[in-house]
Amino acid sequence: MAEITLNLAHMDLLIELPEGVSADPKLLDGGHPLHYVLKMKGQTQTYLNCVHRLLCDLPKGLKVVELCAGIGLVARTNVNDLQPSDWLGIELDQSCMPLFKQIAPWARFCLGDMYDFQPDSDIGLMICEFSNNTLPKMWLGHKRAALLERIAMARPRYWYIADVGYYWIHLPNHWPIYEAKFGVKPTRENYADLFDRYVRENLGYKVVNWTVGGGAQYFMLESV
Repeated sequence: MAEITLNLAHMDLLIELPEGVSADPKLLDGGHPLHYVLKMKGQTQTYLNCVHRLLCDLPKGLKVVELCAGIGLVARTNVNDLQPSDWLGIELDQSCMPLFKQIAPWARFCLGDMYDFQPDSDIGLMICEFSNNTLPKMWLGHKRAALLERIAMARPRYWYIADVGYYWIHLPNHWPIYEAKFGVKPTRENYADLFDRYVRENLGYKVVNWTVGGGAQYFMLESV
């Protein structure tokens, strides 16, 4: 059994990885939680610190639903501050289930495709922990767009979305699609403004806070 300790700003987290635990190779990418924990400990720590800063001041007692819940890292590292009334994690990779139940045993794990998710109207905090999200995928990816529209119609009180576009937007081949949509050249400095503009105009939400690090940018939204 391998042991990995994540040293975060607000806590240390010991993860025990049983022998033979490995990600589904069809679902393994650079954003997969098992890849992150095993190969990129420092980046995992930065990512979890960023997410904690975004969530720690939210009201206690929220009902939480997390898409792309992985092995339960976000649930475990935020439970003491959020004290959720319920936490449902939805994850497609079956290999994550035993670790999720070990790391966040009080949370509920649902093995399933996030694109089949039908949100209720009583969600306090909606977490979209996408490993590959960018603004264009939110309107060009039909399944992604439909999912976001369903969530918006359910009107969660708070809505957190992870996005990796910040780390690619300096490359000129990414500019035309943003320029066609927004009429301006995208930069790291204005990416949050473009994100806010899109969710206001299309989902009825606004960006109220954001942070960046550990491979992505993380947005907290509230209803307009």
